[in-house]
Amino acid sequence: MDYEFHWNVVFQNMPQLLNGAFVTLHVSVLAMLLGVVIAILLAIAKMNNTKFFSQVATVWVEIARNTPALFQIYMAYFGLGAFGIHLSPYVAVLSALVFINAGYLTETLRGGFQSIPSTQYSTSK
Repeated sequence: MDYEFHWNVVFQNMPQLLNGAFVTLHVSVLAMLLGVVIAILLAIAKMNNTKFFSQVATVWVEIARNTPALFQIYMAYFGLGAFGIHLSPYVAVLSALVFINAGYLTETLRGGFQSIPSTQYSTSK
């Protein structure tokens, strides 16, 4: 196989490539930060004795963890658009990634919170 990579194409399109890298980094950082905040709230809701909040958090986690990420991104953009809610591509991807991150982090945080012995809570008071 005799293939030669054309670096001139890369260098000609460098501004667009750098812009895409910046947008990717921006979306990733925002999705992580917002996902952590929402995951903390959902983990507390799952451990709460109030059945409604616990069930809402459980449904969120199950949907986020058991459906493909690409499907969730499509639903955020095309699915909501079918109901008259038109999001920009940036907002649709960001909201889907926050949804996914929060779903996965919720179970991680809940497991971490519940692994702390109850004696630690009583001694901290």
